[in-house]
Amino acid sequence: MVPAMADTSGPDSLPAPAFGPDSEEMLRCNRCELRYVPSKSTSSLRLTYCSFLCELGDLGFSIAGLEHMEPQPKAIEAPAVDLDAQAEETAEPAVVE
Repeated sequence: MVPAMADTSGPDSLPAPAFGPDSEEMLRCNRCELRYVPSKSTSSLRLTYCSFLCELGDLGFSIAGLEHMEPQPKAIEAPAVDLDAQAEETAEPAVVE
């Protein structure tokens, strides 16, 4: 006779934690909600995202890309010159009596 196992599917029971093949606890991705093993994640934020693509999609950039980013110098633009305004300035000033 096989002993009966306790029923753990009741409303008061806590769900059993999900474990991966290496007995490592599986986390849930913040973006896609899938379960994943953090040690197998390709994301720089392993405890948050299951893959590099979820990290990129959620943040709009990757942490690895942010670390290697170099600031680009801003191009200095010459101020726009209004030729009509220059012509008025060089005209003879009005004489007020």
